[in-house]
Amino acid sequence: MPYPAEHKLETRERILRAAARQFREKGFAAASLSAIMKEAGLTHGGFYAHFENKDALVAEVIRSGFDHVSEKFESQFAQLDGEDWLHAWVRGYLGDAHLSHADQGCPLPTMSSEIARIGEQAVAAFTTLFYERLAHTSSMVQAPPEEARRRVLAAFSQMVGGLMLARAVEPELAREILESVEAQAIETLCPQTHDTPATKAVRTGQL
Repeated sequence: MPYPAEHKLETRERILRAAARQFREKGFAAASLSAIMKEAGLTHGGFYAHFENKDALVAEVIRSGFDHVSEKFESQFAQLDGEDWLHAWVRGYLGDAHLSHADQGCPLPTMSSEIARIGEQAVAAFTTLFYERLAHTSSMVQAPPEEARRRVLAAFSQMVGGLMLARAVEPELAREILESVEAQAIETLCPQTHDTPATKAVRTGQL
């Protein structure tokens, strides 16, 4: 008797969670399918009922990580728009919760160094997701489309790099790094603007 669709979906999610942990701990190349399936409590042979190959799994882990962070962020800041949204986005991304919980956050600071070395399928998935987030964030910037896109690319590159560095140093220096990056990113995205009451408390909140 075949398993119900719900069982297959739950099993797929178990594999994704195990893969995300393995990839963050070991990297894409070093994390084996056998280890991933063992952590998920499944046999190696069962993998191919859910994913075509490892590249397909990597692509789905990247998408799942993006979606998870986006859903958390959108639900928390659903009432904000424009520059308020941008301030909240920067502070949430560089906040204490994201700094301390890499396993629950954006996959870029932990996985970006390896993405260029993996299969084309995963690279294509990452590029598509990045374009989607770039378009959404750029729509919040009060500037012509090309200028808005340029600002978001610059600010987000600073934010990802700053978070990677902050996670590698002691807390006092980490906070100094993130505060510096935060100020620069906000200046890049929203020149000549200041904090608003809606965004001042974001830094120590959740993503």
